[in-house]
Amino acid sequence: MKTNWPALKHGCLILASVALATSPMLAQTQEPAGGRKSAAVISSVAITQSPERAAVRVEGEGRLDVRTARMHSPDRLVLDFAGARLAVDKTVIPGLAAPVRGVRLGQYRPDVARVVIDLTAATPYQVSRDGGAVVISFDTSTVAPVNAPVKLPVVTSQTIEQARPEFQYGAPAPRKATHRNAHNLEISAPRFALPGELTQPSVALASFRGKNEPVRPDASSQEAAQQAIQQADTAANTLAATNANARVLAAATQAPAPGQTSAKYTGEPISVNLKDVDLRDFFRLIHEISGLNVVLDPAVKGSLTIVLDEVPWDQALDIVLQNNSLDKQLNGNVLRIATRATLKTEAETQRDLQRAQAEAVPPITVTRVLSYSKASGLVPTLKKFLSSRGDILADERSNQLIIRDIPSTIPIIDNLIHQLDRKSQQVEIEARVVSASRSFAEDIGTQLGFAGQTSSGRTVFGGTPQVGASGQHPDTPLNPPLIFTGTQVTGNGITNGLPLNTNFPAGLGTGGSGFLFSHRSSNFAIDFIITAAESKGVGKLLSKPKVITQNNEKAQIKQGTRIPIQTTINNTISVQYVDAVLKLEVTPQITAEGTIFMDVVVENTSIDTGIPRIQGIPALDTQAEETKVTVADGGTVVIGGVIISSQRVDIFQTPLVGSLPLIGNLFRRRSVTTQSQELLFFLTPRIIPG
Repeated sequence: MKTNWPALKHGCLILASVALATSPMLAQTQEPAGGRKSAAVISSVAITQSPERAAVRVEGEGRLDVRTARMHSPDRLVLDFAGARLAVDKTVIPGLAAPVRGVRLGQYRPDVARVVIDLTAATPYQVSRDGGAVVISFDTSTVAPVNAPVKLPVVTSQTIEQARPEFQYGAPAPRKATHRNAHNLEISAPRFALPGELTQPSVALASFRGKNEPVRPDASSQEAAQQAIQQADTAANTLAATNANARVLAAATQAPAPGQTSAKYTGEPISVNLKDVDLRDFFRLIHEISGLNVVLDPAVKGSLTIVLDEVPWDQALDIVLQNNSLDKQLNGNVLRIATRATLKTEAETQRDLQRAQAEAVPPITVTRVLSYSKASGLVPTLKKFLSSRGDILADERSNQLIIRDIPSTIPIIDNLIHQLDRKSQQVEIEARVVSASRSFAEDIGTQLGFAGQTSSGRTVFGGTPQVGASGQHPDTPLNPPLIFTGTQVTGNGITNGLPLNTNFPAGLGTGGSGFLFSHRSSNFAIDFIITAAESKGVGKLLSKPKVITQNNEKAQIKQGTRIPIQTTINNTISVQYVDAVLKLEVTPQITAEGTIFMDVVVENTSIDTGIPRIQGIPALDTQAEETKVTVADGGTVVIGGVIISSQRVDIFQTPLVGSLPLIGNLFRRRSVTTQSQELLFFLTPRIIPG
């Protein structure tokens, strides 16, 4: 038998290579099986801090087998516990000081629990065991503390997380600012993990070579390790991010319509550059970023071209929805997207369905007794809240409301009745009415009569009887011309004396002053009389009515006379009365601050004697004022302005001569009359307790 040694040699090499390649895979496949037989449970993760050392302690039940891998940008340490599951309440634990910024926990795969330790810098670490616990220690001697604590606290996943304004460990890692050239603008790709990467297992992870020092991944497996750590970050934040994104989108959904500022958007910033992308692919992208379940209506279709840089993802979603006439509905962590027409049709259908279901219910009839409100006054208001099958009637005698409607409307009507049928507060209004009047009159007049004749007695000159006589007839033996002796009829009724040339006496009334100058001779006689009078008057009328009214109810006060007016219509005689009174109307309203708002109407009507009556009906003179004013409880407000003021100057004179300076005063009469009247109202409202 001849042996082919070269072929045998190559065959042995191939078998050895296959055996060496499959042994690690068999070890990895057998390890989870063993883990499933005795699955470990992580029950507690704690951070301890001391001046020289910081440590993360992971405790649980069963054996905790850990693999570590260090990653950069940002610096973090990833711990994978094969065959273990998480049983902790919190998935994010904030750090106390450098170098540990915080710890994030997540169930990476059903059989792998992942713990990510965020670091402030690349710090040496050691992995050790303390009984059944795994302790990862960091040397802090070369790292400056971020916030040196006074004591040495311990924060675990079971303690209550408190807000620390210095760090936001739940926020995404900071990004490096990118400065772009204006001539060469580039837009970065979306910064998130793709769905396929989330479902791929890690290719290479760091493994132990000893007890204390971890093994760094070599250059050939660096890319696979980077991908695995990105999956770890996403898996660790899946639970917390999904709930947080749901809250973010719910806040944006409840926000007002467009026109508001971007302060309402709190989602993680993203950068996208898409051209002619299907809308459904964009919404799949939103699902991967937010962790929300996205359901699309069949009518949602179209393409999308969008370029955004560092824009919150919820704002980007709103922009796309607005540009494509779409809208969203959020129910828990399920986001439904449909066209506005579809949502409008669904809302109208739902409304019609509810209305039809409500109208299908048999109506009932109830009665409600009112205590403070009038039943007839509430009917128009309550009818607006009834259904299309409802009706309401008012019984005036018992002051009850009879309501017939479907059962779901009755509680609404009862609540309105409870709010409206309440005891109203009362306001006492004390009014003081003051009418002040002033008058002044001055009258100065003259009378002049003279007569003369020539020495021969053939020429006589003097006044005329039609003007009047002076009434002066002195006892003198002279015989002046034109002297009346009591038988002549004159213009002023005086039958003796010298006939007057001018007769402008003052209207003395009941009294006055006068001055007489008289001269007699055989050929000449003169009588000059000056009369003057002056009067002043001041009047004051005071009344003090008081009235009590309810809140928002009008109170009215009248004082004066009612004038009867007789009219004849179709041979029927009727009598009507017109008020010539002083009237005050006040409507108080109590405000929430305890002040009183008043609507005030003041009217003063009197008979105008200066206008002649028409068929016995007098003319009325009216002064009115209407105002609205707010007064403190117990305060006083003055309402005036109803003022009547008149001034009259009358001059009676002889033409030409009466207009001469100085001398003209002897041939004229001057009368001055001034009158003023003012009406004042002093209102004092008071709220009556109880």
